[in-house]
Amino acid sequence: MPVKLDHPEYLGATHGRLGGAAVHPCVAEAAREHLGTWLEGRPEQAAAVVGRIVRNTRRD
Repeated sequence: MPVKLDHPEYLGATHGRLGGAAVHPCVAEAAREHLGTWLEGRPEQAAAVVGRIVRNTRRD
């Protein structure tokens, strides 16, 4: 899903990251959808990913 912005906002000193509040919800929704599909199709890898997230959360 391509995203086109009329007035893109760049973040960081080198302007290496594209930002802006207008695009965040669209990108977040697409990431959730595709990540969910990927995880459902690969249960062993999903368990490993979730396990790492849980371990790292407990460290904080």
